[in-house]
Amino acid sequence: MIPFLKNNTKAFLAILTVIIGLFLFFPQVNYLDYLAQGDHGRDLYAFSRAYEGDLPYQDYWWEYGPLTPYYYGTFFKLFGTDLTSVLFAELVLILTAGLFIYFAISTFSGPLLALSGALFFFAYYPFFYFTFNHAAGITAVSSFIFYLLLYLKDPRIRFLYLSLISIFLLCLIKINFGICNLLGLAISVLLIDSFYKRPLDNEKKKFYSISLLAVPLCVFGVYFFLLHNLTIYEIRQCLPYLSSDHPCNISVFAALKLIFKTINPEMLLDPVILFFSAIIAFSIMQMIPNKRTNEPDKLLKRKNCLTALILLGFCIINTHEFLVSGVNYRLLWAIPFAVLLMFFFISNAIKKSSFFIRTILSVAVAFFSILVAIDRSFICYKNKIPVNFFSLERTKVFTINPPAWKDTVIKTTSFLKNNLSRNEAFFALPYDPLYYYLTERKSPTRQIIFFEYMNIPAEQEEKIILELEEQKVNWILISNRSNSLENGLGVFGKTHCALIGKYIKDTFELAAQFGDWKNEPGWASEHGTRIFRRK
Repeated sequence: MIPFLKNNTKAFLAILTVIIGLFLFFPQVNYLDYLAQGDHGRDLYAFSRAYEGDLPYQDYWWEYGPLTPYYYGTFFKLFGTDLTSVLFAELVLILTAGLFIYFAISTFSGPLLALSGALFFFAYYPFFYFTFNHAAGITAVSSFIFYLLLYLKDPRIRFLYLSLISIFLLCLIKINFGICNLLGLAISVLLIDSFYKRPLDNEKKKFYSISLLAVPLCVFGVYFFLLHNLTIYEIRQCLPYLSSDHPCNISVFAALKLIFKTINPEMLLDPVILFFSAIIAFSIMQMIPNKRTNEPDKLLKRKNCLTALILLGFCIINTHEFLVSGVNYRLLWAIPFAVLLMFFFISNAIKKSSFFIRTILSVAVAFFSILVAIDRSFICYKNKIPVNFFSLERTKVFTINPPAWKDTVIKTTSFLKNNLSRNEAFFALPYDPLYYYLTERKSPTRQIIFFEYMNIPAEQEEKIILELEEQKVNWILISNRSNSLENGLGVFGKTHCALIGKYIKDTFELAAQFGDWKNEPGWASEHGTRIFRRK
């Protein structure tokens, strides 16, 4: 048994990474901190539409790449259409990303430290609390950086093509991150080849042609196929990359100030931060050559500097959304690269230490990471109590949404199911697609979000009203987020969508009201609904 483990240590620890990750994250297969009627509703509605065969953008509004609805829709096909299928699909992505992080770290360290790094990644996994889409993106970036590090270690062209495949998929998950990382990949390969003085042969010219021409053209072709039937304003609503398409816009300088504001003396005195800072400082010092450094060591030090520079570069590249918006969660895209950079520094700092010290440090980091990750699992178990169970047919998960929110959603869903005929549609606004998913109904319009920052023109309003009339929609659901103080949301019918607001007022009358209509509406709390019936 011992000789077998010695000969297969890397494979064994890779399997152990998955097993530990499964142990840490499996409690979340039927647990979600918060379920939002808007953002999560958008995801669930998109996945169900893909499951039914509809096309993203053309048949329903979707603001990310077209790949993810089909990924999660496949799990709907395999395991059923309730929320637990989505959470299981997300678990698969998390474990896959952790495995890529393990293999990426093992390109410059021993397998035990790679295991510690993967567990650290699990402990601080970048959960984007408002969408399931970005878990696929994190897996794609973890994949392509692994293949790039493989190329740095062993210059086989196939590693670059595998990296390109990962980036192509990333483009179909979130196009701006795909394009930015594609440019980063090309620059990194150029730096690596320059470092090793490799000639620009035909094989490499072919790679650059494919990466800078063929891949962008393929990505453009996919998006063109899905978007060419839409108007310019509809395309901008689906791909909101202009500053006027966002409620949050700040300068790069202001974004950097926000980062520095989060740093305080107490944080810098934290023992864990001090420990890792000391290791990183020591590692950087080791990468600086001196007069006594021989040529082979100088080459190694320069290679280490190049590796650190590439990983740091990708860290910076993947903060670009934060730098123009100041929205904190957009920093999460850089976490895979930050983890790799940190463990590269650790590996470099301890490489000349004894086997005993390297083992103790790796085990200590792994133990610390497991404790942090287990703490989240305990929170899941602690919150799995009857009052937190959301018992609707398509949910069957535990959430910590306030009981009043659950009560409103249950009563609203029940009313719609009881009063609408079998295939009858209803119209939900300003942003409540969760009810389409819960009632298993299709929106009568492709547009499912009606906030001020969406910049819906009068032409689009007239088109939507015509669709409602043609389909003889007799029921309209309006939530209290139609009147919000939150930046960019506006007051429906006054600050935006005046034509639809007047149409509803003239054509429909109040039939039922549920929930909270006194307090400021929340993202996943203080929820109220009004259901209107055609006069």
